[in-house]
Amino acid sequence: MSGILYGCGLIINEVLSLIIKNINFESKSILIFNGKELKDRYTLFPNRIVNIKKP
Repeated sequence: MSGILYGCGLIINEVLSLIIKNINFESKSILIFNGKELKDRYTLFPNRIVNIKKP
């Protein structure tokens, strides 16, 4: 979680509310619902985190 927090530029509440369904491993992106300023947005994985396998 700390790698996602730092590498993707998320805040703690965004990381805690992540669900697997919002992570797209093919396009290396994460969909954040109600993030900063209650807006939805996409953020990208850093290359280091992409190598983590999907459960």
